[in-house]
Amino acid sequence: MSVSKRGNVYRARVYLPDGKQRSKTCQLKSQAKQWEADQMAALATGSFVDPKAGRATFTNYYQDWAKRQVWESNTVRAMNLAARSVPFANLPLGRIRRSNVEQWVKAMVVADLAAGTIKTRFNNVRSVFRAAVRDRLIPHDPSEGVSIPRQRRREAAMRLPTHEQVGALMQAADPSFKTFIALAAFAGLRLGEAAAIQVGDIDFLRKKLAVARQVQRANQGSVELRPPKCGSERTVFLAPELVELLASHIACNGVEPPRRGSFAATGKIRRTKTRLATAGAGRLSEPVSAGSGCTTSGTTLPQD
Repeated sequence: MSVSKRGNVYRARVYLPDGKQRSKTCQLKSQAKQWEADQMAALATGSFVDPKAGRATFTNYYQDWAKRQVWESNTVRAMNLAARSVPFANLPLGRIRRSNVEQWVKAMVVADLAAGTIKTRFNNVRSVFRAAVRDRLIPHDPSEGVSIPRQRRREAAMRLPTHEQVGALMQAADPSFKTFIALAAFAGLRLGEAAAIQVGDIDFLRKKLAVARQVQRANQGSVELRPPKCGSERTVFLAPELVELLASHIACNGVEPPRRGSFAATGKIRRTKTRLATAGAGRLSEPVSAGSGCTTSGTTLPQD
């Protein structure tokens, strides 16, 4: 630790715990002493970051860091998408400034991405910066303090369908798909949860349904069965009419082993939307009863 004069400049030096030396040249002796004091304080408090450590690019660090994370496939896709979207992917971590992050956020706003999408990508990229801070590669998170678009309040953004609209949706759906819609509308199941229901989950006597898994998209168009989102396994009490509808569905369609697509076949959702768009609202306003007819084709509830 010393400050020495070399010609018309001053050179400050500090020694790291590993014996390596770091130095900086300043025009003024006071500047050199201040830098030396700052480095010594950082070493004493454990907050020292080697300036050379931030030479890894954002992409290289992300790829190395991502290999060590325990993520589900959906998280992997979301993180990769966010990491690929940044314009500073090839910049060294130590050279990424708050202005770079602000320009990225502004570009997403100009591209008319939804506020929720921007927030998700921003938070995913921010987690990379925070990991780099913890790894002592950069002294601070350059995304700190960056403003992102505000999302609408949940109560303002959410629009619940009326009974008539749900009835119209069920009338427009394939017969074997009506029960899927009813589970989402009247039991409060997420789409992936409704798609993963198995016969053994239903307690017909006590009118209860165990929500124990969900269907999630995986790589290359395949699907996976996983626990419900955020550990939301639960028991749902069913209305008598919904129990009857479930029983009617099984009686009409039988049961079969789990297969790709399950209830939530994309084609069925698309056909339902098309019928709603082309049919008259008056003709589709009557709700469907449990005994509205049987079909021997289409998707059925899988077995345990």
